[in-house]
Amino acid sequence: MKKTIQLFMLCFILSSMTIAQKPAKVEIQELNLQSFKQKVWNFDKYKIFRREGNTAIILDFYATWCRPCKMLAPHLKAIQEKYNGKLIIYEIDVDKEPELAQRFNVTAMPTLVFIPSIMNYKTELGYRELDELDKMVKSQFFQK
Repeated sequence: MKKTIQLFMLCFILSSMTIAQKPAKVEIQELNLQSFKQKVWNFDKYKIFRREGNTAIILDFYATWCRPCKMLAPHLKAIQEKYNGKLIIYEIDVDKEPELAQRFNVTAMPTLVFIPSIMNYKTELGYRELDELDKMVKSQFFQK
């Protein structure tokens, strides 16, 4: 009887620990001019586009007053969670960082910039549903 109670307690403790553990929350980081130069492209050092690092990047150029941007935000978060570790999404507020918006010729929001390689990027304008956005991510970064 004592062993049964001990076994029950052990199972209870282990199951409680499993339930209490929550997956790490994935956040999309907002970039300013300085962090952009460190994490994406140091245009003071390299005059032509040259991405920092090896991980695929999506830049989300948005504005706080932009309704389609607000609608797109949860889709981008879902993509970030799905491809965590294989893809980084950064957001850039065009009102706070107009110089960065100008560097990518952003004239309307939302604008997404897909950066699959060190020297290339592709710009896409406008809101996308989650399934369409996921297809774009697969074709830009994970197509074999």
